[in-house]
Amino acid sequence: HVDKDMCMLTDDVAITWLNGDGQSCDSNTVGEKAIKWATSSLANPSGHYWYAPDSADKVRELLESCHGSCAQSDALLHDKIHCQVMNSMALHYLAGEKSASCDPRQAGYSAIVNMGLTKDVEGAYMYPRSMGAAVETFYLSCMAGWDSARFTGSLPHGSQTVRGQSLQADGKLRKQRLDERRWDQALMMSETRR
Repeated sequence: HVDKDMCMLTDDVAITWLNGDGQSCDSNTVGEKAIKWATSSLANPSGHYWYAPDSADKVRELLESCHGSCAQSDALLHDKIHCQVMNSMALHYLAGEKSASCDPRQAGYSAIVNMGLTKDVEGAYMYPRSMGAAVETFYLSCMAGWDSARFTGSLPHGSQTVRGQSLQADGKLRKQRLDERRWDQALMMSETRR
C-alpha cells in the first residue's frame, strides 16, 4: 500500500481462503494475524489483503500451509494432483462452440489449455489442483454479463465490523448480491440474444 509501505497479498489460494470461499490454509497462524491486523489498520484497503514488510516471513509460513483444491463441482483425478473440468459453460467454450463466451485472459483458462485433455477420460479437460481458485474465476467469466474490468477477486478482511457484521460476513453478503445481479444480467442478456 503506497501510503503505509505495505505489501499486497497476491496468492490466489490464500485470498480465497481468507474470503471464506474455500481452499485450505492453517488457521490462527501468526501470518494470518499479521495480514488481518495490517488490512484492518488501513482506512481503505482497496479490496485487497495487506501485510507489513517485516511480517513477510510470517506470511510466507502461512502460504506454505495453503493447499489448493479443485474449483467448485470439479472432480479430483486419480493422481490427486489434477482436477477435471466439469463446468458446462466452460466445456462448451473449450469445445469451440460459438454460443459460449468466456474470458480467455483469465489465468484459469491458461491453466486448462496448457494441461489439455486428460488421459483418464477421453475428451475431458484438466488443470493442476493448485489452480482451482483461478479456474473458478474463469468459470465466473463464462456467465453473461461478466465485466473483467470491475472484478477485483478479493474483499477486505479483518476484525472490523460493517453494520454489526464482520467484514467477512459483510463481504459474503455483498458477493452473494453481486452474484445474483450477475445471474440476472446473464439471463437478460441471454434472452435478448434470442
